[in-house]
Amino acid sequence: MTESVFILIILLGIGIPIASFAILLLLGFFEKEFDYLEEKNRRVEIEKELHRMEYLQLSQQIQPHFMFNSLNAMLSLSRLGRTENVTHALEEFSQFLRYKYQQKDLLVPFEREKNFTSHYIAVQSIRFGGKLQIEWTIDAAAKSTYLPPYLLQTLVENAFKHGLEKKMGEKTLHIMLFREGNWVTLLVRDNGPRWMKEEVNEFGIGLQNIQKRLSLLFDLYTEVLLERIAEETIAKVVWPYTPEGKI
Repeated sequence: MTESVFILIILLGIGIPIASFAILLLLGFFEKEFDYLEEKNRRVEIEKELHRMEYLQLSQQIQPHFMFNSLNAMLSLSRLGRTENVTHALEEFSQFLRYKYQQKDLLVPFEREKNFTSHYIAVQSIRFGGKLQIEWTIDAAAKSTYLPPYLLQTLVENAFKHGLEKKMGEKTLHIMLFREGNWVTLLVRDNGPRWMKEEVNEFGIGLQNIQKRLSLLFDLYTEVLLERIAEETIAKVVWPYTPEGKI
């Protein structure tokens, strides 16, 4: 056996155990990293599911208000003997129920939300007749956006409940949607009287629900604001432009 072969055998005898030990260490490291990532992904999925459950719960808190106000409007029509109008109102209300029990998405197209809210507005239009004026201003660049279901309906409902129903004479409701860069702004303006303090607190709960839902759905900037300017009450909501319903 030559000296070089002997040295090679010695080196292999020393090197193989060291290499094997290093490989075992690396395998243990990667296994721990894999377990960590797997645990992290599991926690993310759990967190997302908790957010989804909370979001759905917040949505359910809003829907009964619409049902109560619609039934109350139809009761008023019935007392006035306006049977034909009651039938029309019931038809509009049934369209709402269909949407309510079919809608399960986290985000919906604005056009779908607009059509849904129009059923509520139709009931109120029947109730108030020519005293109620409705105006829509929809920016073509914004109307393809998605938004949380019942968001527009909630703002419109509260405009009636806390403002327009107490307004004598002409009642006006102006709904505006426009886009500024990567953000969409929704404004619901009414000429109802200034709210009492307790009404602001009551509607504040609804605004907090909207803000919470937006925070659960979007990581980017969102805003929910209620303000009184001149003779108008303005509810404002801002969220990221979302054209495909994906978050």
